[in-house]
Amino acid sequence: MPYLLQIAFGPVQDFIASARRSRDLYAGSRLLSEAAAKAAEHLASKARYENLIFPAPNNEQHFKQLSASGIPNVVLVRVDNDEDCEKLAREAIEAARAYIQSYAEKLLQPYQKQIDWATSQKQLDDLLEVYWACVRFEKEDDYAKARNRLAAALAARKNTRNFDPVAWGSSAPKSSLDGSRESVLAGTSEKWRLQQGIRPGEELSGVDLLKRLWPERSFLSTSHLAALPYLEGLEKQGQTQSLHFYLERLASQVGDLARVDWAHPVVRDTLLKDYDPRLLFEGRLGEFFEATDPRLEQARATLAEMYQALGRPEPYYVLLHADGDRMGAAIDHQSKQGAKAHRDLSNKLALNFAANVQGIVEKHKGCLVYAGGDDVLALLPLHTALRCAKALAGAFQNAMKGFGETQDPTLSVGLAIVHHLEPLQDALELVRRAEKFAKEGPKDTSPEQKRNALALAYSPRSGSERMVRGRWDEQPTLGQRLYRYQDLLRLEQIPAKAGYELRGLLNELGEAKGLEKAVLLEARRILGRKEMAKAYRDELSAWLRSPEDVARLSDELIIAKVLARAYEQARIPKENSEVYLAH
Repeated sequence: MPYLLQIAFGPVQDFIASARRSRDLYAGSRLLSEAAAKAAEHLASKARYENLIFPAPNNEQHFKQLSASGIPNVVLVRVDNDEDCEKLAREAIEAARAYIQSYAEKLLQPYQKQIDWATSQKQLDDLLEVYWACVRFEKEDDYAKARNRLAAALAARKNTRNFDPVAWGSSAPKSSLDGSRESVLAGTSEKWRLQQGIRPGEELSGVDLLKRLWPERSFLSTSHLAALPYLEGLEKQGQTQSLHFYLERLASQVGDLARVDWAHPVVRDTLLKDYDPRLLFEGRLGEFFEATDPRLEQARATLAEMYQALGRPEPYYVLLHADGDRMGAAIDHQSKQGAKAHRDLSNKLALNFAANVQGIVEKHKGCLVYAGGDDVLALLPLHTALRCAKALAGAFQNAMKGFGETQDPTLSVGLAIVHHLEPLQDALELVRRAEKFAKEGPKDTSPEQKRNALALAYSPRSGSERMVRGRWDEQPTLGQRLYRYQDLLRLEQIPAKAGYELRGLLNELGEAKGLEKAVLLEARRILGRKEMAKAYRDELSAWLRSPEDVARLSDELIIAKVLARAYEQARIPKENSEVYLAH
């Protein structure tokens, strides 16, 4: 008699978000994903790939392809009897735990003389939170009911989870990342910490240290992403050799820490394959030196000379968080048709979307953190983020076509423009709010206008946060409007401070009753202060019909100004129809 077995691995959001560097973020995600992959791989070897319902690769090759992007933290499989359920669950969980321990030994054991190795092992033993449940279903017609019972059983198990005593408690300082586990760095030298990328005063647990020592060359830093428009523009201008000259001078002043060998495909054919991107940013040069080192001033002088000759990189990059809309309803609809229909949906999601996400992100010069089913997190440079978001939404919609009962699933995407030195936990919180805003919209948004949208948040180093939203099916899309506005700003057809002046107008008159027409007239006057071609003036006027349009245009122009600097630096073509449609 068939059974359904579901295993859920955690912790997820809090564990992944406990990160100060992009390496921490990536490593936390990969650690959980690869642990779940080991469990799923064991289940497939015992129950066969065709019985894996979520994720649903067809064979070992497909499984490896899917693993590159990320295995979700929930695994669902069909097994033959209840005895196999418990045995398989315990074996799969053990495979996941064994993977974490073996990988930790590989990365941490060489440093066991520097760190508290015994405490690190205990913390890693206790890392995974795993829950499983198993229910019986007698025939295909019972599958939907069995899946509902399984979900209820798993939720009940989580609510009655075990609270085992902590095995590593001590008086050592707490971790700077999660605040719960004790540090294992007591007694380590400042020089050793600097070599491992640990900042002065930073305390790391064994789990945190595993993240920090993850092979970093497989991922890019936030400074890499911020620098990419600069590199692309210099390459288009034939200035690569000049940049190489300055990077080599900086590297000789900094020493061995400045010379690296990055393996990520986005930088494999650029100068940053061989140099640390911190060399390009004045605010990060100090990380290479002790405070009293005289070489720091020499490096700053070289960097100032480089800025004078080649300009300076913009300091912003983009975090992307995407999530499927109405996936629960689609899964419920398919489940009513049986396990095979549910598996077909999972299979299309895995092979037609999740397995392709990494390629889409890297095509747009970004770094994928994870793609677990319909959930995506990635880092991107400013000049490609909007196009990447649109490409992901299109790929998801194509993969999920025909699976909804009344509406097919769509993808809502949140983007957050943040400074490359912004604390990563704050950036993650912002992009999650952006993704939620994409789904829900502003207050009083009608149900039919929710979801299937893009939201873009901008958090300047100083100043107020901005957030704008647009549905994928509106014309022009939010991305196309922003591309158009940055075009007009780069063409100097719109005053550079127009967005802020429009915001000031609304702050002064926006709430006043009976002045709606005056607000519109004043907004058009602000936009028309520059000598503007009639076609441009007519285009902007057509988008201003109410004070609400003025508010939207104000925020979009403020964000477009940030985009314009990056697009200009990367030498993105102006008024290009192909680029416009890609947005």
